[in-house]
Amino acid sequence: MTWGIDELDLNAYLRRIGVTEPTLKSVHAGHVASIPFENIEVFLGAVPKLDIPSLQAKLVDRERGGYCYEHNLLYTAALDRLGIPVQRLVARPRIGGGPARPRTHMLAVAEADGRQWLTDVGWGGGGLLEPMPFEEGTMQQGAWTYRLTRVDEQWVLQSLTDGKWVDYYGFTTERQYPADYEMANFYTATAPSSHFVARLIAQRTGPEYRQGLLGNELVKARPSGETEKRTLTADEVMDVLADTFGIVLTDAERDQLTQRI
Repeated sequence: MTWGIDELDLNAYLRRIGVTEPTLKSVHAGHVASIPFENIEVFLGAVPKLDIPSLQAKLVDRERGGYCYEHNLLYTAALDRLGIPVQRLVARPRIGGGPARPRTHMLAVAEADGRQWLTDVGWGGGGLLEPMPFEEGTMQQGAWTYRLTRVDEQWVLQSLTDGKWVDYYGFTTERQYPADYEMANFYTATAPSSHFVARLIAQRTGPEYRQGLLGNELVKARPSGETEKRTLTADEVMDVLADTFGIVLTDAERDQLTQRI
């Protein structure tokens, strides 16, 4: 089994996320603040490559973003290189309830300061700003409040939204392998039922609110449940991708995206 960690240019990654004194907390926080969540490659019909050189070329060198596998595989490779023990895991999204969904989200549990931490830089809208203790309990991060609880055999991450606990995802600690993410990535990038295939998504979460581009609608949401929405033209979508999310596209990508929107 190999995660390709030796192929990571750790210094370039740390520069990308603005971290000079790397710790589990600073790397998690820097990654979330610096690298946007986005599905442009999938929305345009491609399956993202998950090897470390490809992830570095896209998220570090090109200063693009990605979705959970891309974020967390790059991030956990950096933790490995920093000597921070990390276990890569998968989860079932639970947003909106309904029947059980496939295990299509990647997250991790890391060890630092003599304890275990839930750490996840790839959830997107409203995700963790920093690691939280891997034990039952709540944690305040900026204006956001998270809770980790047990539901049957699963750990479930929740967020307090409009005064109610909203499930994000549920997971167990079963060991995962690179092939597990390759399979989940292919399904997520190609299944007609995948919402990453169906519409453009770009998201950033900050201490007070998150901003999300969903199709051609720009949404600002706060933990209180307050939201602001604005419908954009195709040209405005391109401007928002660059100015709000820091995503700069090639002319060919802009043309393809404009046609799909």
